[in-house]
Amino acid sequence: MVGSDRSFGTILPMKHNLVVTGLLILLAGLASAADLTGKWEGSFKYNEQAVPVTLELKGTTEISGTVTGMPGGVAPIKEGKLDGEDLSFWIVIDYQGNPLKLVYKGKVNGNEIRFMFGTEDGSWGTELIAKKA
Repeated sequence: MVGSDRSFGTILPMKHNLVVTGLLILLAGLASAADLTGKWEGSFKYNEQAVPVTLELKGTTEISGTVTGMPGGVAPIKEGKLDGEDLSFWIVIDYQGNPLKLVYKGKVNGNEIRFMFGTEDGSWGTELIAKKA
C-alpha cells in the first residue's frame, strides 16, 4: 500500500506538467500563425527600372487582398495561403491587352516578405521584397 501511495503522489505532478506542456505547445502554435493583415510595400526591377508595388493583405492562413502597381491597376489575390512562413498566391494582370497570370511564392520573416514571382510557365520571374508599412 505504501508503494501505491508514493506512485499516486508522483503521477499527479507529472499529469499537471503534461497538461501545462500541452497548453504551451498550443499557445506557441497559435502565436506562430502570423497575421499578415495590413499594407506591405516593396519594388522589383523590370527593364532596369524599379517598379513600386503595394500589397494589401488580410488573414492568417487563408490570405486575401490586392496587389497594386502592376500593369492593369489593382489585382485581386487568388488562392492566397500561408503555411508556416511560406506564402503563396496568384494574380492576373493585363499585359499589353492580354491577361497574364503571375504566381507569387514568398517567405515571411517578421515585417518582411521575400517573394519570387513570375509567369506561371516560368518564362519570366524576379524577386520582390515587401516590408510592412
